[in-house]
Amino acid sequence: MKTQFKNFFILSISLSLFFGTSTKTWAANCQSDISAVDAKIREQYGGDYSKWWTWFACPVCIGGQLRKDAIVSKAQIQEISSHRNLAYMQLRHGNEKQCRDELRTAKRLLRIS
Repeated sequence: MKTQFKNFFILSISLSLFFGTSTKTWAANCQSDISAVDAKIREQYGGDYSKWWTWFACPVCIGGQLRKDAIVSKAQIQEISSHRNLAYMQLRHGNEKQCRDELRTAKRLLRIS
């Protein structure tokens, strides 16, 4: 009886560790996708990022101008920003799959693989 309980206990701990780490890895992937979208949006603007407020503000909201070689328009940037914000909310609520689904359009528009 002790051996069966011991085996069950070890199996349940190893399964919980396995599923716990896989969920955190999935969340980290969504977070890295959000970071990639943010970096690509910043890349579309030719702004000065030496000031702290330009790192935290949406470039469209502060009147930033797109670079001449930008691959998206201002309307698309606003759409991407809304998808990014919805994805971030999904990530905060623990819905990693919905977070990744929400970022699919933004990544496609910004040509992020």
